[in-house]
Amino acid sequence: MQANWPEPLRRQVQNLVDQWLLNPPAWIGIAAIETLGTTGRFAGTLRRGGRIEPLGGRLPSRAFVWMQGSEPELWVDPRDTGYRDLYAEFAATRLNLPGRLSGADFNIDHTFPKAAGALDGLSHVRLLAIAPASNQSAGRTLEKVMKQRADAAPGGKAVRSATPMTIGKATGFAGWRELPGERGSPGNAAVAAALYAHLQASGIHVAFPLLEQELAAFMLGGIR
Repeated sequence: MQANWPEPLRRQVQNLVDQWLLNPPAWIGIAAIETLGTTGRFAGTLRRGGRIEPLGGRLPSRAFVWMQGSEPELWVDPRDTGYRDLYAEFAATRLNLPGRLSGADFNIDHTFPKAAGALDGLSHVRLLAIAPASNQSAGRTLEKVMKQRADAAPGGKAVRSATPMTIGKATGFAGWRELPGERGSPGNAAVAAALYAHLQASGIHVAFPLLEQELAAFMLGGIR
């Protein structure tokens, strides 16, 4: 975690990590608001105990706050170019933080890349403050290849859940050096090992780290 960050921002990251490790599921993208289970159409996918709340007077189609427990989540349309302003309002009204948070210490970014998300038909993606080195490292490599794959074969899922790569980005992993290769690429194994070393150093422990590394390396070969 980013030790010099304000406590509310560290809580936001910890909430995502806790959801990934425990319960409820760590959702980072949805194809429709109804997917949350708020209308009954998708009751089986309901994130139980949660509710949608407005962000100011904006329509939920642009942005909304998801409340589950005590920690709010900001969800925005991935096509919206004003997402930093949306996060600034969220930070001021929900996290008790003043002003815009981008700059030397923070980038505001989508936990599922916005370009790939828009191509895949996602209606909303979750926003977080991300360490600049981590955000830019992923953007030049992992997220670039995700967009390329979405360009080649648009489509998608009703729900996008966090992956080890998502958690690495959120917790400051900056070890991406090149585009992920296809399945079987030895470079994927190297970066997966570095990613899990970072997670371990961040206090994030998984039950079978070597197996998880192998699965992550395989996932990188087709992630989109």
